[in-house]
Amino acid sequence: MKVLLSWLREFVDVRVETARLAEDLTLAGLAVDAVEGRGEDAVLDLDVTTNRVDCMNVHGVAREVSVLYGLPLKPLEASFAESGAASADTLEVLIEAPDLCPRFCARVLDVRLGPSPSWIRDRLEVVGVRPINNVVDLTNYVMIEMGHPSHAFDLARIPEGKLRVRWGREGERLTTLDGVARTLAPRVGVVAGMHEALALAGIMGGASSEVSETTRTVALEAAYWEPLAIRRAAKTLSLRTEASHRFERGADPEGPPVATARIAHLLQKIGAGTSRPGLIDSGGARRAPRTAQLRTSRVTLVLGTKVPEARGREILTGLGFRTRGREADAEVYEVPTWRGDVSREVDLVEEVARHHGLASIPSTVPPSRGVEGLRPWQVRERAVRETMVAAGLTEVASYSFVSEAEAAADPAPRVALRNPLSADQGVLRSSLVIPGLLGALRTNLRYGRRDVGIFEIGRVFGPGEPLPREERRLGILLSGAAMPAHWSQKARAADVFDVKGILDALAARLGLGALRVAPEGLPPFVHPGKSARILRGSEALGWLGALHPDLASAWELRDEAVAAEIALDGILAAPASPARFRPLPRFPEVSRDLSIVCDAASPAADVESRIHAAGGDLLRGVRVTDRYEGPPVPAGRVSLTVALRYHHPERTLAGEEVEESVDRVVRALRAAGAEIRGE
Repeated sequence: MKVLLSWLREFVDVRVETARLAEDLTLAGLAVDAVEGRGEDAVLDLDVTTNRVDCMNVHGVAREVSVLYGLPLKPLEASFAESGAASADTLEVLIEAPDLCPRFCARVLDVRLGPSPSWIRDRLEVVGVRPINNVVDLTNYVMIEMGHPSHAFDLARIPEGKLRVRWGREGERLTTLDGVARTLAPRVGVVAGMHEALALAGIMGGASSEVSETTRTVALEAAYWEPLAIRRAAKTLSLRTEASHRFERGADPEGPPVATARIAHLLQKIGAGTSRPGLIDSGGARRAPRTAQLRTSRVTLVLGTKVPEARGREILTGLGFRTRGREADAEVYEVPTWRGDVSREVDLVEEVARHHGLASIPSTVPPSRGVEGLRPWQVRERAVRETMVAAGLTEVASYSFVSEAEAAADPAPRVALRNPLSADQGVLRSSLVIPGLLGALRTNLRYGRRDVGIFEIGRVFGPGEPLPREERRLGILLSGAAMPAHWSQKARAADVFDVKGILDALAARLGLGALRVAPEGLPPFVHPGKSARILRGSEALGWLGALHPDLASAWELRDEAVAAEIALDGILAAPASPARFRPLPRFPEVSRDLSIVCDAASPAADVESRIHAAGGDLLRGVRVTDRYEGPPVPAGRVSLTVALRYHHPERTLAGEEVEESVDRVVRALRAAGAEIRGE
């Protein structure tokens, strides 16, 4: 919001340097993004947060300045003479939708249309509002000055002089002041005549009743509109205006009569017309005042410094809060109607802190009763990250809000947001890989980075009662070369075995035991011949595999992408296994290699399991060291080279013991249909 310094000084006689004023306002919570020079005057460009609608106007900013420097705040002049017949004789207002408009005020003005005085036109242009004519300019001027929007209807163009506040009807059409013919929905509020809509409630007027050169009598309207109704209507119509910007954030319920009186005062001041007697105030029953208590001890506790009670009272009364006496050790304040953001004691503490000065609060270290370490689950999560980074992966963080279209490849049910920020953030993610890691990969490819290894630890969501179900997961995605290019070796594309190796390393780091894989229960977005379910005992942890070619094509991937996604909640919550140390072996190990030809569809884990079962107690380890497919190995078969490691902790092994174990292993493999090469 832009504030002209000379306009501000009409309400508070502040004479500090402009740079000092900008700095003090920023420290008080009204950030000044820029100061624009304008001769001897200046324009402050303020970034007013959405909860501070009371400062989206010159007088509201002046109130803050008056408290900052202890200066008196001049009130808005709203006195004017009335003449002619009563307003109620020529204008009738009926509120048919009190849930849309609790209060609607109107005055009837006799006007002489023409250009506004130069001082009004200049001020409007400075803040970015285009001057039109004196009547319309005054409605805009007062909105910028005191914050409450209003609208002027040509009374002669209101059928029978009757205004009705109601919800729009299905298929009803209205051409707004911007010349666009709009089709209304039932939950869009309107100000209507006897039959047709004349204006969009709280957003924009209609062309059929706009003020023109022939206008002689104006029905001036200022209302309080329910914020949620205006927010929904503006979003439905994709129409944001200065009026809707203020109403949807909560305007002052007591603002309508003040706004109409201020406009009538300025109309008389510039000699452009007069007001007829009486204010039409429909639904204007005063709301019960809101109160909040403030304890000096609470101020001290929250801020970490003592603020004198008299100083706190001075700040709050300057901001419009009125004291209502004391209750026990707390002072009770009546909250002004323009401060819809204040309802609790801590809100009052914030007001005191802003104007007492954050720089006045000493920097101290809070006392600590003791030093605590990480929780066990945090230690294990840190170990997960360390393992991923040690494997050469880069951690990424993606949004939990995702696009339904991009997440559609994952069939898991998703939770839709009731009020999404955009269509691209309409649902909660049900997977880390889709679309989060895939989106990161696609972005890297577009920037020319082809070799990508990334991971993410985060939460995914699913339907649940009363709240959505949450689950912490680990997602991994590899694409391109498995290792950085080097002259000593040819590049190799990352495959599912690289992902499996990373998960095996993680299992070893966390003491999870050996992970198993199974071909059933795979998600539909993975390659059916290059994927598997990940099991820990009988517990399904997740999946690993190559992404389906159709999915890779849809995401514009250049190389095959391999990924994995596993659940972490159970792993992180499991008690940590105690570290076990063993002395270095005193006696030598014995190794034997077997070359096996087996069915290509047989998992290597099954082969290792058979070898362990047949090898006996002296067999300490089994490892697949080579795999080969192709001639002379028959089609559908694969050659595996397996290294067997034998050891006894208390003596040297005899050759006969090892050979006896190897023979048992060979017999077991042959019984399973495998062939032993080299015999």
